[in-house]
Formats: sequence, structure tokens, C-alpha cells
Amino acid sequence: MSRSALQSSSSLMKVLRELDAGLMDHTSWLKVLHRAMVSGSTPTPSDLLPDAHCRCHFGLWYYGKEHPELQDGPWFRNIGIFHENMHEQARRLLLKRNTGEPVTPDEYDQFMDMAIHFKLEVRGLQTDIINRVCEVDHLTGARNRNSMNFKLLEEHDRMSRNDQPCCLCMMDIDHFKQVNDTYGHVAGDSVLHGAVQFLGKKMRRYDTIFRFGGEEFLFSLPNTGMQEAFAIVDRLRVELAELPIGLKGHGDISVTASFGIASMNPDEPVDDAIQKADHALLCAKAGGRNRVCLWDIQTGG
Repeated sequence: MSRSALQSSSSLMKVLRELDAGLMDHTSWLKVLHRAMVSGSTPTPSDLLPDAHCRCHFGLWYYGKEHPELQDGPWFRNIGIFHENMHEQARRLLLKRNTGEPVTPDEYDQFMDMAIHFKLEVRGLQTDIINRVCEVDHLTGARNRNSMNFKLLEEHDRMSRNDQPCCLCMMDIDHFKQVNDTYGHVAGDSVLHGAVQFLGKKMRRYDTIFRFGGEEFLFSLPNTGMQEAFAIVDRLRVELAELPIGLKGHGDISVTASFGIASMNPDEPVDDAIQKADHALLCAKAGGRNRVCLWDIQTGG
């Protein structure tokens, strides 16, 4: 799982609410600004300062802390550009008003264009966040099945263009039904969440975990041949078996998992590689579980 995918949906929803609050503050700010321009009331003193964009409520949120979950894509950066330019245009209008100079229609249009663009960029970022949340399995933090096919097709095209290998790995939590039967389904959910979060943090930043269904998960391992994939996955297998997973009211338990690896072929559909990884997983389970099997080895290829 990529690090960005590990960002919890609850955190992103919090950002979504903060952006909504920012737009409400933006509307209130515009109201006060227009009142000052039209009626001659006293403007907000900070709006006359060169760093006014850092002093408003939105600016305090935008510049006041790091936002690593928002750095992907152009939205967040563009918001900052339009927000600063909007405040600079507003400052010039207020300074003209204070000196009695007339504001030209073009100057006012420039300000309003910036204000509109700022709002549109914030709405664009909100849409992007909603799309990202919809791609994530809310229980585990893995990407969901809806996003899997699109992402794997992207990886298939990339490996075809760059002539780089890519492996898929199917993982199944061993004896997961026993966990549910013994401790209950809430405990089972805790096991799935704990295992996926742990594995995601141990994987490389460009690897991805998808929830395939139930207790099955599919790993995408770009730029990785079969033997390297085996080494990576076998390390994850060992570390997962040693992980204590806390269950409320039951203390810590540990689980193991079985893994099946297959390589994607640029001349074959992605579904073929998924099916091969699934067959390799069945071999791992038939061989005693808590092990890694390679499709190529199983077929003698």
C-alpha cells in the first residue's frame, strides 16, 4: 500500500470539513469586504497588510500546519496561489478606497475572478478527496475492489512501456474463520485492520494493497521480479506472524497468512495474473499455510 493510501478516511473527512469551514469563512470575508467597499464602513485592519493572506481564518489553516495528505496533485498548490492573489487584489482595492481613488471595473473584475477561482479550486480539492475516500476500504485502509482494476491496468500499461517487471501477490489470513468464531466479528475486523495497516507500513511506498474480498488481499509490486517479490513477501510473512494484535477484552493474539505470487505479462490480460496468483495461494494453503508460493515454480515455468 502506498503511504498516501494509508491516510485514513476519517482524517480525509476531517480535512473535508475544514475546507467547508474555510469556504464559509471566505463567504463571510467577502461580505465584510464588499460592505467596506460599498458603504464606506471600516475594513478589517489585517486586509490592508501585505501578508493578509496569512492572517485570515483560511490562511491560518493553510499555512499554520503541514498538510502532507493534500500534497498530491495541483489542487492544494493552486489554492494557495489564488488565495494570495485574491487578498492582494482586495488590499489594492481597499487602499484605493481609503485614498479616494476610483476603482475601475477591470480592477474589480480581476479581484472577483481571483475570488471565484479560489472557490473553484477548493471545490476541486474537495471532489478529489471524496474520490480518494471512495477508493479506500474503510475497515482496513487498503484500496477497495472498485479501484483495483483501474490501478492494475495503469500498472500493466506502465510495465509494457518501460519493459519493467511487475508482480501480483494474493494473501489470505490463515484460519480467519476461527478468529471470528472464537472472538467475534468485531475482533475479526480488528485483525484485518491491524494486519493491513502493519503490512502497508512495511511495504515500499510505490507498492499497493487492495482488499480483494473478505480476508483476501492483493498486493501490487511494481518494478519487481519473481525472486525479489518472494524475498519481500516472505519477510512480510515472518513479520506478520510475530505481530501482536490487540483485541478488546481478549488481550493480544497473532495470526499468520498464506501468499501466492505471479508476474504480470504485458501480452496477457491482468485477470490472468490475478488468477495465477490465486492458484499459487491455493498451493500455499494446501502446503500447510503460513508460506509463500510462486506460480512459476508451481508450473515449472
